[in-house]
Formats: sequence, structure tokens, C-alpha cells
Amino acid sequence: MSAHPSGGPRIQWLRRFAWQGSYTAATLVVLLFVVYLLKNHSFGSIEALGITNVALPLGLAAAGETFVILTNGIDLSIGSVITLTNVTCAVIAGHGHAPLGIVVALAAGAGCGLANGLVVSFARIAPLIATLATSSIYLGLALIVLPNPGGSVPAWLSSWTAGSAGSIPVAAIWLVVAVFLGWLVLHRSRFGINLRALGGSESASWSAGINVTRVRLLAYTASGFCCALAGVVLAGLTQSGDPTIGAVYLLDGIAAVVVGGTSLAGGVGTIAGSVLGALALALVSSVLLVSGLSTDYQYIVTGLIVIGALLAHSFQSRLGLRAAQRELPSGESASA
Repeated sequence: MSAHPSGGPRIQWLRRFAWQGSYTAATLVVLLFVVYLLKNHSFGSIEALGITNVALPLGLAAAGETFVILTNGIDLSIGSVITLTNVTCAVIAGHGHAPLGIVVALAAGAGCGLANGLVVSFARIAPLIATLATSSIYLGLALIVLPNPGGSVPAWLSSWTAGSAGSIPVAAIWLVVAVFLGWLVLHRSRFGINLRALGGSESASWSAGINVTRVRLLAYTASGFCCALAGVVLAGLTQSGDPTIGAVYLLDGIAAVVVGGTSLAGGVGTIAGSVLGALALALVSSVLLVSGLSTDYQYIVTGLIVIGALLAHSFQSRLGLRAAQRELPSGESASA
């Protein structure tokens, strides 16, 4: 029996599983925060500012990657897009045109994402290969725009990203806004519904009348736009541009998505989970710092957390599928 992409027992279970992944990421954040408190014996606005400033650009990159992974694709160009938009914003702002620099950077990021979507959709090249190739192109463009660290941004951009509103870091406010907007897009818009349907089954999406090509193009464009936001935020945080600044966000961005409960097979995931995953990875660095350990261990700990998250998701998936099968009427299949 075939099922509409937006309904059916299996889809209902997948939605529950997506939020379970978010709860797992939230639990990890709480545990890491408790460890931080035990090691540091205090937590003030300065510590909160540092953690959220690290988490904000990573959370934006992870949110962008989530859109693509939900389609059962992947975007390996997020680090290069962040770099390109970061240097673009810093160079134009350095010439006294900060608002224009932000607009151009955001447009460039969305354009890069759209280009990725066009290559994947019409050239029929696997997303892994296509975005790996475009990543090299975007990084080359970034080096042309700014070969060495430089440029500058006005003080107001720094205050909007690295400042605080009283004792609350501005970055924390932006993280909450990102979670809310992500929830609206994925759960209260036609695009979000079609996006998850596409990741669940492309053939079923075509049968349901969904324009799969348009949805995929919008997903990659959204990824590029989110990465552009991360690039602008980094320009505000560092008050300059750096042609190497985005390199770390590729693997960390994908790690945050996995920790946040998004399935790499597509169709299952939330923006909230990805942002929480980014916050968890930011806390890892802080916990290592207050523990007196080198931040070089962060790569090892992050890898272990990702493996643990994948194992937990696999276990939850098996349990959830069994529960979904028990809920089905006799004669139906969970994969219907």
C-alpha cells in the first residue's frame, strides 16, 4: 500500500523520532553544562558570551546543512561559502559600505547555494562530488577577494553579533531566533513539508505532485543563505575577514547536524536539534578548557560524540520502527 508523503504511520513515527533526536541533543547540552559548572565552579556572562559566540556561526552552518541533508543530499561547500561571504563582507565594509557588504555577502551565499542546487538537479552529479567541486571554486574566489586576513567592519556590526543585551549575549538571542524560524519553515510552511517528504521518498513526492526540483533548489539556496549569515556573523565577531576562517565549519557543521538527530538518509531532522548540536560542540571546547586539557582533544571528543550519537539514533530507529509496525493494521507494512 502506498502512502502520501505527508501522512501514514511511518511518517508519523519519523516525526516523533526527529524530536527525540532534538531531546537527545538537549540532554547532551545539559550534561556538558553540568560538567562545566563542576569544573569551573561558576558561570557568568563572560563564559556565556564565549560559548554562544562560538555556537552561533556553527549553529547557522548546521541549520543550512540540515536543509540539504533533509533532501537526502549533502553540502560539502558550506565552509567555503562561509569563507567567501566573510571576506566579501569584510572587504566591502572596509571601504565604508557595511550595509552593502552584508547584502552582497547574503546574496553571494544564496547564489552559491543555488548554483549547487542547479548542478545537482540538472547535471545529475552526486551531491557529494558536486559540492566538493564547487567548494574548491568558492574557496578560490575567496582567495581572489582577500588573499590574506584583513578588511574591517564597523563597531555596530560587532555589537550586533559579539555584544550583549544586559547580561544576555546577543548571540544567544540570535540562536533562539534561528530555532524559532527553523521551526516555522520546517513545520508551518509548504516548503518544509515538501522538503521532508522529498527526503523520505523522492518517487512518492513526484507521485504526490511535489515539484522535487524546485524543492531541492530551495534547500541548497537556504543552505547557502544560512552559511552567508554565518560568514557575516564571523566578520562581526572577528572584526575582519579571513580566507581560511570557514575550513573548520565543514566537519563541525555536519557533526552538529548528526548530534542534533538529523538522519543522514534524509527526511528526518529539526533545525532546533542542529542548533543544540552546535551548542553541545561549543560546550565541549569550554569543558576541555576549564579541565586544563588542550583544545586539540576537541577533535577526538567530537568524533566520539558523533559516533555515540549515530549509535543512539540507530538504536532509537530500531525501537521506533518496531513500535510503528505494532501500530499498523494487520496486512500493512511500516515501509508503506
